Amino acid sequence: MDIRVFKTFIAVAEYKHFSRAAETLYITQAAVSARIKQLEEFYGMQLFIREKNNLRLTPAGDALLPHAHLMVSQMEQSKISLSIASEQKSAVHIAATPNVWDAFFSSRILDAIALFENLTLGTEISVREAIQRKLDDRSLDIGLLTDPIKDDDFVNDLIGHFDLSLVGSRPAFDAGVEDYILIDWGITFQKEHALHHKVIPSFKTSTAMIALEVILSKGGFAYLPSELVTDLVRAQDLYRIETPLQIKRPIFMVYRKNNSNGQLIDQFKSLLSKIQ
Repeated sequence: MDIRVFKTFIAVAEYKHFSRAAETLYITQAAVSARIKQLEEFYGMQLFIREKNNLRLTPAGDALLPHAHLMVSQMEQSKISLSIASEQKSAVHIAATPNVWDAFFSSRILDAIALFENLTLGTEISVREAIQRKLDDRSLDIGLLTDPIKDDDFVNDLIGHFDLSLVGSRPAFDAGVEDYILIDWGITFQKEHALHHKVIPSFKTSTAMIALEVILSKGGFAYLPSELVTDLVRAQDLYRIETPLQIKRPIFMVYRKNNSNGQLIDQFKSLLSKIQ
């Protein structure tokens, strides 16, 4: 049904006069009559009672009026939404796991914004499983992870590394400490950690910044990004602890093959390789 038919119905209901409605809509009175007839035939019932010098809605017309207003309003809103969408910039969406965000990407976000200044850049922090699911359904362009996604539909580019340091609020550390914080630095780290450490964590988190805040407030130990704690160690707010654990962690840039934003992905990969 043409939305102009409902606009005509609303105008006739408002002015209670075919000719006035025609003047308002800049159409002929015959066109108004034809549209009302079309609407009545569609619903199979009379919408107006036509008496000499008196035009009023039937009960069916009264019932239809709010729906007509709603349909016209929704149609106008859809035009506005489409107009806004047509003016929006293209978008690229990037997600990182909490550990990669804290250790690597947060300090480089301004470079990414500058690279994509003519686009809408969307970023989020999410767990590995959610990132893989969003990459798979194409609601996400790029994932930054410490472990690759082993699937033939994905590309895993090793774009760099970051170092971890075991640090604490005091210099002495052994298996008996009761305030150790275990941070999720990925699958490989978990295996190595279980091999080299027998310490029982008092707290677990996926976010380095939460662990750091707890240590600075209450004391404790954790593996934290070396870049994040360098100044704190220098100021002796934290102490670096010697450890046998492999502390260099890889960063994989993961994306689907044949991504429609392939050129943007290449630009982002080039940017990250320059700012290691």
